[in-house]
Amino acid sequence: MGYIKVAYRNILRQLDYYSDLPKGWNEFIKEQEKHHNLVIKSSKNKCFCTNCHHHFISNKKIKEEVKCPNCHNKYLIKRSNLRYYEFKDYFSILDRVNDTFVIRYFELKTILDAMHESHSSVVEFAREIPTDNYYRDVFVNEKVSRCQCHIYINHSDFYKTDKWRQYTRNYSIIDYSIVFPNNIKSLLKDTEYKYSCIWDIAKHSTYIDLLELIKNKNDYAINRIELLAKMKLYNLALRANEFSSHGSFQNIFGVSKDYYQFMKRYNITYTQLKILRLLKEKDINKIRYLEKFVNYGESISDLEEISQYISLNRFIKYSKMHRGKVGTYLYKDYLRFAKLLGFDLKNNRYAFPKNLKEEHDKLEKQYELQSKKIINKAIIKRGKELSANKYQNKTFIILPARSLKDLQDESKQQNNCVRTYAKKYAEGSCDIYFMRSTDKPKKSLVTVEVKNNKVVQSRIKNNNNPNEKQIQFLQKWEQSVLKEAA
Repeated sequence: MGYIKVAYRNILRQLDYYSDLPKGWNEFIKEQEKHHNLVIKSSKNKCFCTNCHHHFISNKKIKEEVKCPNCHNKYLIKRSNLRYYEFKDYFSILDRVNDTFVIRYFELKTILDAMHESHSSVVEFAREIPTDNYYRDVFVNEKVSRCQCHIYINHSDFYKTDKWRQYTRNYSIIDYSIVFPNNIKSLLKDTEYKYSCIWDIAKHSTYIDLLELIKNKNDYAINRIELLAKMKLYNLALRANEFSSHGSFQNIFGVSKDYYQFMKRYNITYTQLKILRLLKEKDINKIRYLEKFVNYGESISDLEEISQYISLNRFIKYSKMHRGKVGTYLYKDYLRFAKLLGFDLKNNRYAFPKNLKEEHDKLEKQYELQSKKIINKAIIKRGKELSANKYQNKTFIILPARSLKDLQDESKQQNNCVRTYAKKYAEGSCDIYFMRSTDKPKKSLVTVEVKNNKVVQSRIKNNNNPNEKQIQFLQKWEQSVLKEAA
């Protein structure tokens, strides 16, 4: 049991004895309970909604969702022999003791029994005091089990709710919750958050980390939250730190202003925005379909790489051919091997392998046997493409690496590892340039790595830093050539 500071103990005690639940809380919970229901399906497609107790007919299958024609809510379909089903949701209330904010956490649990009757209960199980510390100051009561390997919240009246201990486990008890929005504006009216519109974000976003919003105390962070909330991009406001508050719409969001109404209409998330940047289509169904691959643990970078080889519309088509069971990590590798081996990815025969794993392994073996030849061919091609960025003055000249032998020679002269960048350079993950003296163009001087038209590394012999004159040349080249090429 962790020690609780005296000041924190006083705050927790005052909440226990003097603080009531805010007005509208019971109605809010009742509304949320509606989501804790099912549609029970029996023979001859007969369906029963556990929310409104309405009977209707539907051809939808078990484990699919169906909208009840009476209450118009969409619920999961389960068989009529269902004996037990449990729902859980987590809610939070922002409270204030003197000048200290406290976030109070509740669990709503609903159990559907064998008669398909629902029984709901809601209990407060944790409180959090926002600080600037890296670790979160969370306190739990006796409702939370003491078991170290599993968190269980008891709903029995036997367990005390006014006996608090510090939560000291090294994994979080709760990060995201459905926030009660009604009292937030009044609590923030005399604070630095008075114009932040956090209350609107709470109304229009489902699971959010309220602590992260409250921790943003500096004016710059609060202004970004306010800007996005007033644009009615509430889910993006949850990731306000990813955006600048200045510049054009394109610079801030990475898409043109034409997409604003679409973004607002669907209140898109940050992940959906990243997909929109790749897809460049106002189609929320396609975005949600692609989002599944990110939510299932795959990285957005996998979709980014796939989009370099084929359009995301073609990827959606291929995925649907395989009922969505396509590992993006494996598929991006397959496409990379196929391109390096010279296959025409415009042809569905090569872009849409019937057995992805089998074809991936086959191409990987081919690639390993021919890798040096393939990499050199790709480097020669990239060298020609990047030759447009060649630049010189009276003292220096800079030009791209033109072959695998060039990289090996540079590595030998400079005593650095640039030869190991051959694969990345061939695939387009980075650009490699050689800076030389104009009077000794064959002698290595500075090795330069570029990403997204920006110099990210520049090294002279033995990985030392260039001198001031060399750096000035590189800066001028970056400004006058690379940024123009972007």
